Amino acid sequence: MTELAYDVAGHGPALVLVHGLASSRRCWDLVIDDLSTDFTVYAIDLPGHGDSEPLPGAAVATPAMFATALGEFLDRQGLGRAHLVGNSLGGWTILEAAADGRADSVVGLCPAGLWEPIHRPLRAIQFNRRAALATRRAIPTIMGIRSIRRQLMRSGAERTSSVPYRIAVDAAFAQADASGFEAAHDGALHARFERATEIPASVPVTIVFGDNDRLLPAPRFQQRDVAPAHARWEVLWNCGHAPMWDVPRVTTELIRRTAAA
Repeated sequence: MTELAYDVAGHGPALVLVHGLASSRRCWDLVIDDLSTDFTVYAIDLPGHGDSEPLPGAAVATPAMFATALGEFLDRQGLGRAHLVGNSLGGWTILEAAADGRADSVVGLCPAGLWEPIHRPLRAIQFNRRAALATRRAIPTIMGIRSIRRQLMRSGAERTSSVPYRIAVDAAFAQADASGFEAAHDGALHARFERATEIPASVPVTIVFGDNDRLLPAPRFQQRDVAPAHARWEVLWNCGHAPMWDVPRVTTELIRRTAAA
């Protein structure tokens, strides 16, 4: 059993935020204050990311394995189920957790896994990882130069000028320090989400993609028939791979609407 690092804020029904590959719980900082007015918000670090240790003895870490770790986390908090929100690999993770019976509602923000299985590393993801590792000591300085920060954030955000300095710095450090990057990356290859029919129609599901997602662009990585048949599908205007950065208010309203359903 792997202990997951987390932050908790607010009062109300439990809502868990799950980040993507080579990210951390800090990626949700722009939406936590808003959500915590209506929910008890748990922002977690997946195994091998942020402050969480990797899965013990796992050379490959699949989204299903992360979903099991998420379920164990819920049990430790005394929660059998919760409203689940995930971005990218975190979106795939919460879909697996929903199929495990762990979700009161699901919001997948640009979720991975809704694709024909990929067999080669995605270039943009590999570039971001190498760049973060190579420049780790200089990250605060580099991200302080606005033009460079905008360029480096383009793979994740469409409205790069609105991404705050501290969010950019945290994202770069998370890329560099993700000890579980290789295991999680390899766990997503040669596979896709296959359990849509196991998510009950009584569990509201919203799938959200930005209209200019550079990491998982349509149509190859956004196949609606892989998602649950009852899922609501939203495409957000002028938005990239991280809606919680590009359109934080729209993101929180979609979460509230789905939870209320």
